[in-house]
Amino acid sequence: MLKKYTSYLGVLVLACFSFYYTDKAVDIVKRNDPIMKSILANSENYYVDPMSAIIHGDEITVGMNGKKVNVDKSYQNMKTINQYHESMLVFDEVIPDISLANAYNKYIVGGNQHKNQVALVFKVSDSYYVNALNDILLAKNVLGTFFMDGDVVENHMNQVLELVSNGYEIENLGYDGEYTLERFGWTNNMISSLTDQDTKFCYTDYKNSNVLDLCSSYKMYTVKPTISVNNYPFTTVKKELESGSIISFNLNETTLKELPSIISYIQQKGYDLVTLSELINENLVEEK
Repeated sequence: MLKKYTSYLGVLVLACFSFYYTDKAVDIVKRNDPIMKSILANSENYYVDPMSAIIHGDEITVGMNGKKVNVDKSYQNMKTINQYHESMLVFDEVIPDISLANAYNKYIVGGNQHKNQVALVFKVSDSYYVNALNDILLAKNVLGTFFMDGDVVENHMNQVLELVSNGYEIENLGYDGEYTLERFGWTNNMISSLTDQDTKFCYTDYKNSNVLDLCSSYKMYTVKPTISVNNYPFTTVKKELESGSIISFNLNETTLKELPSIISYIQQKGYDLVTLSELINENLVEEK
């Protein structure tokens, strides 16, 4: 009986060594493959260091993930055509030490300045100027983020649906001018049902711990704009504009009058106008 078990043990040990050396042999062959050599030789050229988000007290400015070549997946990709091809490289994100992940207890005050992006944010407390604003943005072919009061959403759903169909982002501005626990979830649900997207942001012009705490409890980010435009929109933007700016506007006649010139000025400075979600997106690798 002992000899029988010893025999089985020997077979098992041999099998383990066989698998080990087979894997080593495969690895050696792979490493000597010209495709793999090319991937390894070029991978460092594509490495991008991650940039941590910047935190000052209860404020956060968005960072940016890095990226690196996924050697094995790139190799598998290229073996399908049996040659090295740059377009078939596969990348992984490199996460920085400090990111937006779970930073719901901070005010977002700007996007990453290295991305040359700016986000336009519009506070919508009534529906009167919404169609005119929509026409301007369509004519300029730019996107924006609309923070809409729950009363507007509830009573002008067709208008909201039109904005969504044009690619704009709709977010929660509270109900009747304020965020309250009683109405917050209701407004979120209305917006989500119309947009097929979860709401992600709350808005405040000034630090407000009640807003921050409420939004954080729903795992939503609170945005405090980089530039809050009031009486002199073009002059204010021209003076304070920088890469990563979140620019908020009250929806009124002055905003509508000066907005086309503001958009042209921002674009002439070399900035892309994007939604708030795009501005704070830390990813470098395209999601598939």
